[in-house]
Amino acid sequence: MSESVQELNLLSGLLAEPCEDSLVAIEELAPQLPWLSVEALEQLRHTPLPDWQAEHTALFVSGHPKTHCMPFESVWMEGQMMGEAVMRINDYYQIAGFSIEADLPADFLGTELQFLAYLIEHHREQEELMHEVLDGMNAWIPKFATAVRIHADLLIYKDWAKRLEALFSA
Repeated sequence: MSESVQELNLLSGLLAEPCEDSLVAIEELAPQLPWLSVEALEQLRHTPLPDWQAEHTALFVSGHPKTHCMPFESVWMEGQMMGEAVMRINDYYQIAGFSIEADLPADFLGTELQFLAYLIEHHREQEELMHEVLDGMNAWIPKFATAVRIHADLLIYKDWAKRLEALFSA
C-alpha cells in the first residue's frame, strides 16, 4: 500500500467518533503522521475521552447552536444535506466498483477520502475519473478544513485540518 493511500485512510479514520482505543491507535500511527504535532498528542493524553468525544460531536455531528464543520460535500457546495453531490459521487463509486456504508451519505468526507485512496490503489489509470474526483474535493475540502481550524479546540483536529488544506488546496 502506498504512503498516499495509507495517509488518506488514516485521515478518513480521524473522522470517526473517538473511542477507548483511539489514543493508543493514534500514538502507534504518530510516526507515520509527520503533520501531527507533539503538542497535539500530549494534549490528547490529558484530555478525558468524554471531552474528546464532545469536541468531535460539536464539530462534525451536532454542535449547538450550529454544527460549523459538517463533513459532507453537499453542505459546503449546495448549502444542504443530501444534495446533488450525493448522486454525482454515487455515480463515481459505481463506475469504480467502490462500495460504501449504507448508513452514511456518499458525500461524507471520510468516504470520499477512502474512495480517493481506492482510486489511487486500483484505478490510477482512469485519469479522467481521478481528475473529476480531485476537482470536486478541491472545491470544498479547503473551506471545510478552514472551518475545522477555526472551531476546533483540540490540536489534533487543527493539525488534521491543516493537512487536509495542504492536500486539497487547488
